[in-house]
Amino acid sequence: MHELYTVSVSPDAYEFNLALKDKWAKVAGHLLKINEFKFSAVPIKNTIRISEVRSGAKLIDVRVPDNIQSYEDTMMFLELNVVPRLVMIIKKIGSEKFNNQVNEFREIAIKNLGKKPATKKLDTNWLKEDKSGVLH
Repeated sequence: MHELYTVSVSPDAYEFNLALKDKWAKVAGHLLKINEFKFSAVPIKNTIRISEVRSGAKLIDVRVPDNIQSYEDTMMFLELNVVPRLVMIIKKIGSEKFNNQVNEFREIAIKNLGKKPATKKLDTNWLKEDKSGVLH
């Protein structure tokens, strides 16, 4: 029997915390959900770094093609290219084993870096407004 996957890509921006060797690094990106798993999609140069949210652990870097220029292009790229890769990874490993690995990474990160700061939704409405309130 095939496992069903419920997936979503949040159009909103979030502040995530990635686990580095010696600290939690605050970064901005989009939230991807696949069943009970949550991932951050963070643009870094010509790639999008995909990390697991609870642990802050890096999963993969996905190269962004040159033709991805707009917000809409990015959302479509995440939905059509990144999410299917994540589903394949979870399928290959298995949900239970993947969850166990996430828990292990989370424990290691907390032991080495301390409590992980909370993920927060960012206010980006001002980016979509036609006019700024700033006088020049």
